Amino acid sequence: MKNRMLAPMVALLLFQSAVAVAGPTDVAIHVTRLGGDTVSAQPFVDRFLRYMESKVGWTAGSTNGSFLVSRKDVVAFVAGTKPGIGMLEPSLYFEMRKAWGLQPILQLESSELVSSRLNVVVKDPAIRTLDDLKGKRVWTLLADTPAYLSKVVLDGKVDAATAFSLKQIGQALRGAKAVIRGDCEATILDDEQLAKSKEITGGQDLRAIYSSPALPPIPVVLFGGDLKPADRDALVKSLKGMCSTSDGGAICKEMHIGRFMPLDATVFDAAQKRFGD
Repeated sequence: MKNRMLAPMVALLLFQSAVAVAGPTDVAIHVTRLGGDTVSAQPFVDRFLRYMESKVGWTAGSTNGSFLVSRKDVVAFVAGTKPGIGMLEPSLYFEMRKAWGLQPILQLESSELVSSRLNVVVKDPAIRTLDDLKGKRVWTLLADTPAYLSKVVLDGKVDAATAFSLKQIGQALRGAKAVIRGDCEATILDDEQLAKSKEITGGQDLRAIYSSPALPPIPVVLFGGDLKPADRDALVKSLKGMCSTSDGGAICKEMHIGRFMPLDATVFDAAQKRFGD
């Protein structure tokens, strides 16, 4: 399946009980590692939502979901529709945790969607430290969330917004290719992306000058407290068992989701401490 068909699956975990609200409610998700677009996402969204309705006991067709590519679109969508449940990149979760009243209930395990560590990658042999990058161009998926980049990924060592010239990109390997061409001095890749980048012509000289602490996975969250406790419990139970069932497992496989797990409080608390209030 092409990459543009993979990310749509992540648009699925956004739903709201028809009991909790008066009628269907649109919801939003922002997961960036595989790219994707809203239109090609919709079949995956619909298939997942119908599965959830049948397992949780919600009225068929009562939930709606939408995958939104950019942070800007997600923020606007949330402001306009007031979704109840979602799945968000950790960068957006930490940034909007208080403003949106986010309550994490589960986390997603996936080798395809989750980066457990990020590396600052360069090619120029003269660049050896983050200080050497000051004033230089850095292309990254995290340019739109510089606070998370600075505090959580870079562990507070530099203020990325002021130290670097940041550019937002939609695919990690685009950043790697830009470093190889000389269009920028650095990009940010996880371990798998860095390994793949070294296979690109000219990529053998790419190297990491910094590696982040352990990063949190993608959380499944509630927006505020409108979802009734019984619905919340049914939702958590259904998701935790979804990928081990025959019908749910097929959906998980096409979505490249390994399983849904209880929140790793140690990793999230450490990242929250670095991010601050």
